[in-house]
Amino acid sequence: MGRKSGRRWLTLTSLVALWGFVPLATATPSAAGREKGTALPKAPTLVRTGHAAFWDCPSTTTELLVVVNTLTLHPGAKLNLSFTVRNGAETSCNYTAPDAGVDPRPTSTTLNAGPCGSVGFQVEDAHHHDVWPGDEVVNCPALGSAQLPAGGTVSGTGSWDQTEANSTHRVAPGSYTLVVENTHFSFPLRIAAS
Repeated sequence: MGRKSGRRWLTLTSLVALWGFVPLATATPSAAGREKGTALPKAPTLVRTGHAAFWDCPSTTTELLVVVNTLTLHPGAKLNLSFTVRNGAETSCNYTAPDAGVDPRPTSTTLNAGPCGSVGFQVEDAHHHDVWPGDEVVNCPALGSAQLPAGGTVSGTGSWDQTEANSTHRVAPGSYTLVVENTHFSFPLRIAAS
């Protein structure tokens, strides 16, 4: 009896596995079915990674990973981004982080991206004008120095609610670019009308 039920389980498992693969096989065009000289369009990526300077951590040994939740923003949606920085050097390096607000004044383990964050980002319009956070001076909370050990990582998040700099008005629909830290970490954005 144990053998029969084992075989039935194996057969059910095989059918479920086969059923799971059939839609994938039929939904994906094969390379043989494409015309010569054509390629499938490349999907826009929500992830960028590479070397970048992070405060006192040099770009040659520091890796930055940036992830965004979407590239198309409809009214009321927020652009969320997260980042992870890894120190690939054999020595520690320093970076700036928000003050934790307790004595003896350590820095917070929760990092932010933005005008007062550990990682900066801006949104540019199609003419490369900074629409957020803009050119105005920003009053940041207390910041302190933290140490990123050799081989260590730190992470944080940030967001943008589609507003213009120092305003509650939504930017106009159209094409924009999210630039994180430098132009190597840029994402094409589209602000939808509805």
